[in-house]
Amino acid sequence: MRFVDTRYSINLFCEGGEGAGIEQVLDQYLNLTIARAVFQAKIKEYPGRLIMLCDQDAKVLARSDRPETIPK
Repeated sequence: MRFVDTRYSINLFCEGGEGAGIEQVLDQYLNLTIARAVFQAKIKEYPGRLIMLCDQDAKVLARSDRPETIPK
């Protein structure tokens, strides 16, 4: 179920990375714990692609190209 008022989004970027823009919003969640788990799954689903977990203010919480930001 998707909510209109979501807090977290998982964004897949176009080939070429951040400067190429967002290709698709893969999912959106109200719950950060769920968003983090789905983010990790999407990294495996789209190997080598840039994926970002962002909050509603577009603040980047985690990036697939920066392992130190990926939740454990």
